[in-house]
Amino acid sequence: MNRILVVDDDPDLLEVVQLILEENNYRVFPLMTGRPIFKIIEEFKPDLILMDIKLDGMDGRAIFKEIRTRETTAHLPVILTSGGFTEDYVMRESLHSSDYLEKPFEMAVMLKKIEKLL
Repeated sequence: MNRILVVDDDPDLLEVVQLILEENNYRVFPLMTGRPIFKIIEEFKPDLILMDIKLDGMDGRAIFKEIRTRETTAHLPVILTSGGFTEDYVMRESLHSSDYLEKPFEMAVMLKKIEKLL
């Protein structure tokens, strides 16, 4: 069973994404803040990370860049999400994530992107 770490500070969206992923046979670790992300990655060992760019009190872009620079996490597929940034902005910022979802997004689209990366 593939493991997905979902990082989003919106509890409602986090819950819905978790339910949809679990219904589709993924093991999910929901996380509302990016602060403990590297500890969680080490313990949960996700196959993919789905992470919001705008996190409460943190910048998901900085976390993403850190993920890419660490040898132990650089290989992980990361899908960035945001309601405040366009895909063009993400590319201009050199956030070369595995994929991007602009909020609001359809769950079917999210699932297809995840399946493609796994």
